[in-house]
Amino acid sequence: MHNTTAAKIFPQVLILICYAGITSLAAQDAVKPKGGSTAKKSAAANAAKPTEADKSGARDVTYLDLVHSREKALKLKGDNMRDIQLLNTLGASVPEAYDKGESDKIATEYKEGVKQIYRLEYVGAAKTLRTNRENIGVAMGKASEIFRKKTTEMLNQSADRMADLDMQAENTGSVEAIRMAGVVQKNQHRLSVGYQQLTLASNAEKHRRYAEALSHYRLARLHSIYLKIELAKDENEKNQLRAQYRNEIDEKRIPREEAKSGKNEPTTAPEKKAAPR
Repeated sequence: MHNTTAAKIFPQVLILICYAGITSLAAQDAVKPKGGSTAKKSAAANAAKPTEADKSGARDVTYLDLVHSREKALKLKGDNMRDIQLLNTLGASVPEAYDKGESDKIATEYKEGVKQIYRLEYVGAAKTLRTNRENIGVAMGKASEIFRKKTTEMLNQSADRMADLDMQAENTGSVEAIRMAGVVQKNQHRLSVGYQQLTLASNAEKHRRYAEALSHYRLARLHSIYLKIELAKDENEKNQLRAQYRNEIDEKRIPREEAKSGKNEPTTAPEKKAAPR
């Protein structure tokens, strides 16, 4: 009888003991300080801070990342400087194509990228110089558009001048008109080359190869300048054009042109007198 009663009561007692143990553990957990959670948050905050080796915002920069970034940064450094020099040269030729404020901004940005290279911050340098290259592309696009308009206008003026001189030779038959017709024939090839350079520049500009486009535009502009000088009415007009475009045209050509007009003719040595006997 007693054994049967004990068998019935034992499972109930066991359940009560388990419940009491669970309640005690819950209470201990409730009053336990949450130092583990705070430590996790602190570790996460420290991990989120950028390291000195990588100030570009990237996380976990590897040695391979640094090697690739160094190669990119050094290549961008050379490419950007080449295009900056081209912009400055073209800006000196055509002031309309040169924005002083934009040029200063590009130069400052480039200098910052170079500083990062010397500090061995290659990831940040690659990022800065990539942005710098994009800004250079925008500036070159504007300059290219202005050069296209200016160069096309000058070549068209030379073509119109040639057509007028050709018609004058046919209609008047004067000595001067015939001489100028010979000048026209002599310079037809130069006009053709100028238009070819213009076409090459336009195609490069469409594909956003602005450095290549500006180089072709510059050659086309040089041909148009030489054509204006050759087709001028007289020597006075030629000299005015030489002075106007002196910073663009080939300096070696100017003395040759001036020599034709007799300005640079060498002086002959005075004839020696015979000694008296």
